[in-house]
Amino acid sequence: MNNTILLQFEKTMTNLAGNRMGNKVYKENVAPKIDENSTNIVVFPDIIEDIASSFIEGMYKELGEKYGKNTAKQIMILEAENKETNENIKESIDTFGV
Repeated sequence: MNNTILLQFEKTMTNLAGNRMGNKVYKENVAPKIDENSTNIVVFPDIIEDIASSFIEGMYKELGEKYGKNTAKQIMILEAENKETNENIKESIDTFGV
């Protein structure tokens, strides 16, 4: 079973970076909605053009500490409506891990 979590950002925010910011977005917008017994698909809106690997690391920080990196990636999947951003997310996770 999947649990989809749609993120929203101000229209002026097009790039996301920083471990601290990623962790903040997770804590404030994802953690309250996450179902640890499901696959949670976190969707970034089309306005997000770039996501740095440091932001992705921050998003996975708490889940990784609690369950380990592999299980964290099973519990939460990051996706973007913007095709290029979606590819960037997958490449960052493959290259740098979480």
